[in-house]
Amino acid sequence: MADRNTQVALERFTSRMLSQYVSPWEFERIKEKIQSWDQWCEEWSKAARKHADIADKALAKGHKLTAGTAYIRAALYYQWATFLFVHDQKQWLAGKQAGDACFRKAAPLVDPPMELMEVPFEGITLPGYLRKPKGVAKPPLVFLVPGGDSTKEELYDFGDYMLARGLAIFAFDGPGQGLVSTKAKLRPDFEVPIRAVTDYVLKRAGVDEKRLAIGGISYGGIFACRAAAFDDRYKAVFSASSWYTPAGRFPGMDPLSQLGLTQYMGPDPQKVQDSITMAGAADKLKVPLLQVYGGLDKASPPEHAYRVEKEVKGPTTTIVFDDGVHVCNNLSHIVRPLIADWLADQLR
Repeated sequence: MADRNTQVALERFTSRMLSQYVSPWEFERIKEKIQSWDQWCEEWSKAARKHADIADKALAKGHKLTAGTAYIRAALYYQWATFLFVHDQKQWLAGKQAGDACFRKAAPLVDPPMELMEVPFEGITLPGYLRKPKGVAKPPLVFLVPGGDSTKEELYDFGDYMLARGLAIFAFDGPGQGLVSTKAKLRPDFEVPIRAVTDYVLKRAGVDEKRLAIGGISYGGIFACRAAAFDDRYKAVFSASSWYTPAGRFPGMDPLSQLGLTQYMGPDPQKVQDSITMAGAADKLKVPLLQVYGGLDKASPPEHAYRVEKEVKGPTTTIVFDDGVHVCNNLSHIVRPLIADWLADQLR
């Protein structure tokens, strides 16, 4: 039987991983190999390297689409290798850098391709990628914000649904996310880096600046809502499994997650959590808001959505899937198209 940390990771995040380019068969084989938490990063990294090798061989034969998809899969496997594995910084950093390299290799190969950007912000750069639908001269644009321990790579699949509906997307890592967490930590006024990203991208993207939306998952949801509250360029916002405030969560979190947050929030993650809130922002949010929550989600229960809905000033649609987990990852085949359809309706 696997040790406690491994069991916790599997219990809480299986749906998240399976909704992001991980085949059920391969997932079961990786599980069989991991009995100790210390094996977690190594085994996922081995699987990632296998897919990177598949990509290399496909590219050598000129099979660009196959290579691009395999590089995306490898990058996501490196994300699963590292997202909670922060106690071994050497392995964590190696995995993050390898995943970043794979994602960069995928950029020109996927269809539509990714245009990689590095957004200057307070002495560092925030990496992101722009994808635009084919055949649309000036498409609407949706900014996508990851969660606390997630990254822009986890929003790739979300983006595919939006691209198919004629929407361009820009996903990025902000302070405290991915490799950026080695230079800056998550902050309660995340709308500040979001504004910097928006300013930078709009000068370069060739999109319809009058049709912008923003959204995010988990912590990214509350950050997207705050951004839309303080920046009237956004015409719509979605939030998947977030909070009115995550204040008070930290003491009840599993030790594995508590330790993980030190990477992304700094040495006092409880203080950071307790400072993140929609108070002072909710009553300034006037654009259409879509909230999607899972009834089985103990991390961000639906009462947070209802509290936000009560205070915002714009039209709000709140959908709770009774059998949904965090970010409704177990229902990704239903929820991600739903979000994309809603965005397309708002940005017509």
